[in-house]
Amino acid sequence: MERFQYHLFNPRALTADTVQLSNNVYDLWKTVYTEVLGKVGEPLNPDDFHRCDVIVALTDNNKVFGFHMYSAFDLRSNALRDHHYMKAFDDLIIKKFQSRGINTMMSMEYLTVSPEYRSRSSEVNWSEIIIALGSKVMEAGGWDCLVGTARRDLNVRRKSAKSGANYFGSVIKMNYECEILMTKNGEVQPLGDSKHAELVESLWAAKANHTSILDDTRIVVPLKRVA
Repeated sequence: MERFQYHLFNPRALTADTVQLSNNVYDLWKTVYTEVLGKVGEPLNPDDFHRCDVIVALTDNNKVFGFHMYSAFDLRSNALRDHHYMKAFDDLIIKKFQSRGINTMMSMEYLTVSPEYRSRSSEVNWSEIIIALGSKVMEAGGWDCLVGTARRDLNVRRKSAKSGANYFGSVIKMNYECEILMTKNGEVQPLGDSKHAELVESLWAAKANHTSILDDTRIVVPLKRVA
């Protein structure tokens, strides 16, 4: 599986090693979401790409075929509470987070896998792999939880539940019905499929990390599920 590579980079701090990668991810992101949002009359905001703290990408022999975008938020910050991403969370949802001891969160946004790599035409469910790897990013970054607002029609809730995600309610976002999904740090579950779990560990071990915010020693190794 050496042909597959997992990359992490900060789009606001590019290097000679990440400029082309960032541009390739951006081109795919812009192509996919201009069409997706255009169907419901929503414009694509390029700021959503550049504001991310971490973008991850999967490549197949250097071709980008999957990506995910992560931003850090702190519920104690009034400024960040007013950020447009946080508008999806009303006071009841915020209090629900805080009741779980959550202050810092890593958003998971724009989960994408190219059509030719999606589960119906691939032995690997790459969406599940990306989500599971994202849990490791959250742990290594030291955030209290990861959170996403995923489209209901894409069944992300079912896929993310395999890594320990909890359902926190529904919202309308970008004219799509979405589900708020949260995984608390320390409650991440390994994938039940052994081959997928091994692939996650292999990709993480060989990752090309171009960020400065991750610390692998923070990662909690969960107990294996009992069959």
